[in-house]
Amino acid sequence: MLSLEQARRLVQMLDELVENLAHTTMCAEEIRAMAYAKLHGNQPGRNESGDALFEGLFSLDQRPRADHTTLSVVWAGKQCYLGSTVLFRLADRLTRRPNHFATESDLLRDVWDGDKKTPSTIRSSIRYLKQRLQEAGMDDLAAAIQCEDGMYALLLGQ
Repeated sequence: MLSLEQARRLVQMLDELVENLAHTTMCAEEIRAMAYAKLHGNQPGRNESGDALFEGLFSLDQRPRADHTTLSVVWAGKQCYLGSTVLFRLADRLTRRPNHFATESDLLRDVWDGDKKTPSTIRSSIRYLKQRLQEAGMDDLAAAIQCEDGMYALLLGQ
């Protein structure tokens, strides 16, 4: 029989698995789009050639990422060291699912491990993360972190 703590851990692991699978699906769709563009030229409604689209999507600096080795956000040839902090976990959560809004309860579960925090804690952490990114010369990335109706997202290519 599972203990309550084991059941909570299983739910947390399943949530992480679902999130990782969604991210993997998004990457697979991008790869499929690149291959399609390479094989068939540009897609309807696009102005660029297939090669330009292919090269642009293949850029390693295209999508920001949280580097778990250096505990930094890496993007566009720049690095913002955050250390083993709530800010790093918040950046990690936002970069794993760009263009997807996370509710406050999602963030509390994923970043603060379910600890009871107030919405103002999330807002101040977002504000401080954006400030740290700006200090590292990542103004565009900081500006891409948006809030709508109490939900937060890293909106890329919008």
